[in-house]
This record gives sequence, structure tokens and C-alpha cells, in this order.
Amino acid sequence: MGVHGRIYWVVVLTLCIGADVVAVTFENNGYDLLVAIHRNVTQDPRMITQLQSMFTSASNYLYTTTRKYTYIRRVTILVPDSWTKDPSWNDEGEITFTDADVRVDSPHPLQGYTPYTFQPGQCGEPGRYILLTPNFVLDKDNDRDINYGDAGRVLVHEFAHLRFGVFDEYGIPGSRQHPVYYVDDTGTTVRGTACSNDITGDFVNEVKDSRCDPVDGKDVVNKDCKFLPNVFINTATSSVMYAQFLEKVIHFCESDPESGRMDLIHNPNAPNRHNKMCNGRGTWDVIREHTDIKGSNPVDISDRAPQFSIVYRQRGAVGNTTICGGRIVLVLDLSRSMIENSRYFRLRQIADRIIRDILPVGTEVGIVVYSSSARIWANMRVITSPADRQMLAQSLPDKRHYGGATAIGLGLLKAIEMLNGTGKSTENGRIFLVTDGVENIRPYVNEIFSDITRSKVVVHTMAYSDTAAKVLQRLSTVTGGQYSFFDESSGSTALAGAAERLLKDLSLCDEDDDEIEIDRRAFVLTSTQTTVIRILVIDSTVGNNTRFIFTLSKDAETEIKIGDPSGVIYDSNSKEYSKDETLNIKRFHFPLAKVGTWTYTVKRTSNTDESITAVVTSRPRVGILPFKVETWTSSKTYDYSGGRSGVVAYAYVHQGYAPIINASVEVEVSRPGDTLNVTLRDDGILPDNTANDGVYSNYLLGFKSNSRYSMEVRVESVDGQTVIIKAGTALPGRTLSVYQNTTPPVRYERIEAFSRTASPDAIDISGYNSSVDQLDPGRVTDLDIDIQNILNQTVTLTWTAPGDDLNIGKVAKYELRVAVTFASLRSNFTEASMVKKEDLVTGSMSPLPAGSQQMVTFRLPNNWSSDFYVFGLKAFDEANRQSELSNLRSITLQPLTIPQPNPAPDEPASGHTNFLIWVGVGLGAAVVVAVALIVIVICIYTRKSKPKESPI
Repeated sequence: MGVHGRIYWVVVLTLCIGADVVAVTFENNGYDLLVAIHRNVTQDPRMITQLQSMFTSASNYLYTTTRKYTYIRRVTILVPDSWTKDPSWNDEGEITFTDADVRVDSPHPLQGYTPYTFQPGQCGEPGRYILLTPNFVLDKDNDRDINYGDAGRVLVHEFAHLRFGVFDEYGIPGSRQHPVYYVDDTGTTVRGTACSNDITGDFVNEVKDSRCDPVDGKDVVNKDCKFLPNVFINTATSSVMYAQFLEKVIHFCESDPESGRMDLIHNPNAPNRHNKMCNGRGTWDVIREHTDIKGSNPVDISDRAPQFSIVYRQRGAVGNTTICGGRIVLVLDLSRSMIENSRYFRLRQIADRIIRDILPVGTEVGIVVYSSSARIWANMRVITSPADRQMLAQSLPDKRHYGGATAIGLGLLKAIEMLNGTGKSTENGRIFLVTDGVENIRPYVNEIFSDITRSKVVVHTMAYSDTAAKVLQRLSTVTGGQYSFFDESSGSTALAGAAERLLKDLSLCDEDDDEIEIDRRAFVLTSTQTTVIRILVIDSTVGNNTRFIFTLSKDAETEIKIGDPSGVIYDSNSKEYSKDETLNIKRFHFPLAKVGTWTYTVKRTSNTDESITAVVTSRPRVGILPFKVETWTSSKTYDYSGGRSGVVAYAYVHQGYAPIINASVEVEVSRPGDTLNVTLRDDGILPDNTANDGVYSNYLLGFKSNSRYSMEVRVESVDGQTVIIKAGTALPGRTLSVYQNTTPPVRYERIEAFSRTASPDAIDISGYNSSVDQLDPGRVTDLDIDIQNILNQTVTLTWTAPGDDLNIGKVAKYELRVAVTFASLRSNFTEASMVKKEDLVTGSMSPLPAGSQQMVTFRLPNNWSSDFYVFGLKAFDEANRQSELSNLRSITLQPLTIPQPNPAPDEPASGHTNFLIWVGVGLGAAVVVAVALIVIVICIYTRKSKPKESPI
């Protein structure tokens, strides 16, 4: 997701955790938001007015819920070019749909019409976008307020996901990890998974329309039971992340309210996603640590209505050429050190690849070079034809132009001058900076940071060698740019990866036609390995403008042949072939590649080692959504001595909004002599926050030096296992509705063979000390009760084994302890009773390797007066470093009270009407209230029963 339209200095101060997050801007307690309508959404003038109404309401509710710290100051609504333009709308050519904080688009196949925030990160990390459907915005069934409450409140719930990185506080029907219930400290009452404890409601079996009676075994209530808060008689004032539709809910929960108000107390016992991800902290605890809140003061703002700007997606043109690219200056290092190891040659190769293969049509590009001074090498020009690319590429500096010192600051200032010299603002301009050395000519980058940030340019940096200036990472982070590192090894594809990443950032045209990287590999041909054959698949979602590009070492004489699925062989005599003789780059272009298995063969024909970087790219077939991979990291730096839990790598594999699961996703993290291979998982075990959502993640661990590392992600389908979820079980991250969110039956589709490659940012490692154990064991978040046997007074617990270092290796021991209250186990873990070897009936407390499933059955203490037990565990490594306390689970040996709705006074209502009466009336409601609500319910049922179109 590129962010080419709206990067501001204020943003990067507050959103420095990973690339391509959100474009929300914040200044003077107010947020500026971008809302974009997809071009496939049918034009309806009510869409604009409804959005304006929703965000006006949201601003007031946000101001209240954040205790006067924030409100929505300005909202820009991007109207697609598929709509007929209104004369009052201003043209906008640099903002795209994927830049938006809030999208209006077709339904997510797993979320239906319910508002949803794509939030794959960790606690406190921002989400990536909010998704609203046209049905929700337009309230097509006239039931939006009935189902969700005020739409402005819904937006605030979702915005808290997006901006503050807090999670839902409700349970998920059918989930083992986040059930809709738990047994509270009384030991006799089943409580709904909610926050705060003031939330009242009933358990209802929605499927059978019956009571929720206790069941034996691992479940306390039937899996079809849901907890429904009493809508009309609830007095709870928190929490927004549980049920924003409750009228009196105007607060987020907090662990220790300074005001002393007990109605704000967070419920850390509820087994919801927020407690899992944020380790029992209240939502307000997390929010008030956000840079928007921390260190600032609440303000009295009387007029909180946002200013609205409606802009029309109008693509610019130069003559007959549509502008599909932004504005960029290539800033190239011509210092003396670039002559070493043929760096100058590789630099020219990558610049050539960017100009000829990467820059979209209509891109305005210029070149600045620097050594002891800086100068303009090529003035800004718009790329409108292959001839423009040829002319610019042929003018690139060669070896005779290199020499001198390293004046990075002068090069940057000259690039900013170029962007400003075309009569346009520097804002939204791009700089691609390459350097191999340390600054030795002033001004240094740190001395001109204010000039850079004031210009609002985005600087992408490439560290060419590990000796390149350390400021490159900070420069890219602060300006919102990409950060790459090329370690000069023959096996690195980092230069090609940096070039390919530029395309997504610069592209201003249809995001559904973005170029897809199918495969990227590096080979070294030697006397012992003279030939390499690579097999890959062109799947049915791509094939247009397919290119095989081979970048060879300076003197390589590599022979290349390509075979298509029909057995046709292409070589240097084929019309699809071309070669840049000067730069030794060979290209094969196929306007429409056949679907199926392709091969290419590279063969050494000289007497010296030959290195090759091969990249295969393709564009989607017309009318087909491609399989895509987006990859990023939670940070571009990691300091081992800082006590943080580790940097997380992510890869989102999807087709449209449909997740692709059970794929093979591997990250290669490398520098010379030090390569790590990390498997990313989509299993819901930390750091992965949700299973089967198409987001694969893992900690990046195992670094062996304080240095830079580059990364490459490879995704491949697994035969017979990889599927796409077309409909079904709802993912977390969406708004809770009054009647609980329902989804169609799960529908998986087997996926054809495919592969993709991509690169996230490079990472700088510091603070590493090989002589010290610097990481704690991982925290268990899926401790669960598998069986409880009241007769024998035994319980079986299961959990996923953590690692010695987070989720790597094997811990030395566990401490599993039992207490009679949640609070006592949480605050005095070491004082609680520990399960010993003699207590075990089956299983072992001996740790297994990380990721293994552990199971033990043990006897409950028989000398306690209590019949209520709470379980938790910690893991310890050989250095006696300990994990944080696991999630807690509780059981009772006493008869249970399950809050149930009262039956109707005369005769039971039938079907869904009875279910809705339970929702409206709740336990113990007065008869007169019930009678009044039956009238409301009849109306509700009439509306709710209307058939809706399938979101698929």
C-alpha cells in the first residue's frame, strides 16, 4: 500500500513503526483523514452526505471518549473517476484509493457488511485501513442504527483500532482462545466476555432459540450460545471497544482510573483479543501512551465539526499520455569509493532498471549526482515513451565520472531544489538516494533535517555496503520512505528488490493493474556449477506484460533459454529477446504469457565466475484480481539492549480482500556470512495476532552481529493445502452489532499453484551481545482447559510451547500455578500453589520445542475450602529469565448460574422474534418495558428478516 499522496512531517513523528501504515495526520489535537470510494462503487449522491454525517458524529464521540484530547478536524473524500464529476469537486491526481485511511468498497468476504479494520500488528501499533461497505454507508436496509448504534460511534470504535492499536473486547462465538464466556471469581456465575464488569446481559442459544444450560467437558456453555448485552437497560459507561452501541458507553476501560471511578475499571479476566494482545492492560492505558495523547493536554473545543473537502480522482496527462507515476529524483553517489568492487557498474545497472522497467508512464524524473559537490545530471522530464527511457538511461554516468568525497547533504538539497524548480511544490516528491560511504562533506544530513522535513519529500534510501552512512535508516523512517541494504554478495537480490518496491510507491493508476513480482533469484555460475535450471509457474491471475529480466555481472557471457508450458524455447534469437550490451542486462518480454509451468536455464560460457540476478514480473489478466503479497516489518531497527520483544516481519497473502491460507512463507534475512531463514506463520500464536487471516508473521531473531541486514520474502502455494477463504468465519477487528455478527458458512476454495516474492525494509541491529542471554521466553497466550472431570477432581490443560528466546528454541522449565481468584494469581504468582510432578495424572511438565502442543492432566488441590480455581503459567530459560504470565483460565466444581432471559409471560414467542425480545428486554426487565419493546421488536424483526445480497 503506497502512501504517495499524503505524507506529512507530523505523521512520521507519530507513525514510525514500519512502512506503509496509515496516512492519518495529527496536529493541534485534530486528525486529518482521507476517505476513498472505490471506482466499482455505484455513484449515489447520498454517499457523500452520509459520510459527512457519520464523521461529524464521530468527531464529537471521539472528543468525548478521548477525554477532550482529540477530535476529527478535516476529512478529504476522494471520489473515483468512474463517477460523473460534480463542478464543486476539485481535481486530485496524486492521491490513490490505497492511500486512504478509510475505504468504501465491496464487502470483505469474511466480514460481510460490518465495518472492519485491517489490524495485523501488535498492541499499540496502528492498523492499515478501515473498510466500510456501500450498504453500511447508505444504510440501504434502514437498520444500521438498530444493528450497530450511531454510525459515528462505529467509526470511533474502528478508528481506535486504526490509530491507537487497541483490540476488540468481546468474545468470538465458537472460539477456544476467545470464548464468549468465562467463570468469574464467585465460582458460581458464568460471565460474558466483556469490558467493563458493569455490562449486563444474557446468554442465548441463537441456533436452537433455547436456553444456554451448562455442559460438561471443556465447554461451560453450548458452542451456539452468545452473550447479548441488554441494549435498553444497561448502565455501563465503558468500554468503546466492547459495545459502542450501548447508549451510556462513552469511555474506554482503564486499569487504575486516576478519578477513582469504578465504572471505568478494565476487566483483565475476560478472554478477549485485547487482553491477549495487550497482556491485560486497559484500552485507555494503551491509548494514553500514544504520542497523540502522551505529553499533550486536553483542550476545550466547542466546534468539533470536521471540515470536508471533496476531491475528484482526475489523472493528469501530458499530450495523449496519462500520468501514472509521481515525481522522483534519483540521487546517485559518484564518490571515489564507488569505483571499488565495480560498484559504479551495478549502480548504473540498477538506475537503468528503474528508468527502463520500473518508472510508470507519466513519471516525472530527474537525476542528481554528488561526490565532493552536487550537481544536476539530468533535468526533470516526463517519461512518455520508450524513447524517453532510452535517452535518459543512456545518459547515466559511467566510470570516468566517479571520484571525490561523499556529500550526501548537498545531494539531497540539490534534489529538493529540482523538485521545487518545476513550478510545483516539493510535497509528495520522491527522492531515491544511493550511497556506499560515510559523509565527509558538510552539511551533513543531520544538519539539514529541518530542510528535508519542511519540504515534505519522501526519501527512499539504499545503503550500498555496510559502511554506508548510518543516518540512512533514520532519514527514510522520518520521511516515510523505504530503506534498503545491498551487502555486495553475489547471492543478494537487494538491488533488484529496491527497484521493484519503487513501483508500488510511485504508481498513481489502477492499483488492480500493479506489476506482480513472480520470482526473484540470484545465482553464481562457477566451474563446478556451470548451469542452473529454474522452474516457476505463471498462474491464471497474471500473464499480461510478463518480463524475464537477467542482470549479469560485468564480464559474464551467460547463455539464457526460456521454456514455456507448450515446450517452446526462447533464446537470443527470439523476437521476445533484447540485450543492453553496455550494462549486460538481458530481457525477454511476453505480451500475454501462457498459464502453466515455465523454466529458464542459465549457463556459464566463460572461464570466470558469473553472477546473475533473475527477476520475473507480470501484470494481472484483464478483469481478474491477482494473488498478491504485501510485506513489511514492525520497525527498521532493533536494539537488543532495549528490552523490546523483537521486530516482527509480516506478509499479507490475499486475492482482493479474501485471505489465502496454508501457504509457505519464508523470509531470508542476510548479510555476508550471516543468513537467517525465518518461517512466517498464520496460526494466531504471538506475534501472529489472528489465525487464518492471510497475514503471516514471526519475530526476526538469531542475529549474530550489530549490523545491517536485508530481507527477501518468498511465498509459494503448497500442493493440496493452500486455500482461499471465499466466505465464512468472521475475523476479529470488526464492530460488534447488537444482534451479534453472523456470517455465511465457511467456504474454502483450493488454489492453483503460484509463487510471489517481495522485500520489506532492511533492518539495523544494535546492542547485540553474544555472551549474554538478552531475550525472555515467549508468553503463552493459548492456555486452555481441555477437560475438567468434577467427579475425579482433575483438569486437563493445553498450551503451545513458547521458546527460550520468544518463540525460538526450548525453555528450561514451566511453573504452572493455581489460585482461588484471578487477582491473587496475577499479583502474587509466586505465592500461588504450584502444580508438582506428584500432582500429574498424565502428561509431563517437561518443555517441548517452541510451537509444540503441550498437555497435562493433574489433580486439583483437595485441601482447599474453595471449589473455584484459576490457572496460569510462566516459562523460564536456563538464565532464569522468565516469560510474562500466560492468559488465565478458570473452572468451578459448583453448580453454575448462567444469566438467561425470562420467558414470555403468556406464551413463548417463536423463531427470531423471541430471540430479539431477549435482546431488548434482558433479564429481570419490567413487564411494562417488555410490552413496549415487543412493539419495537416486531419492527426490528420485519427489517432484519429482509433478504440481503450475498457479499461474495
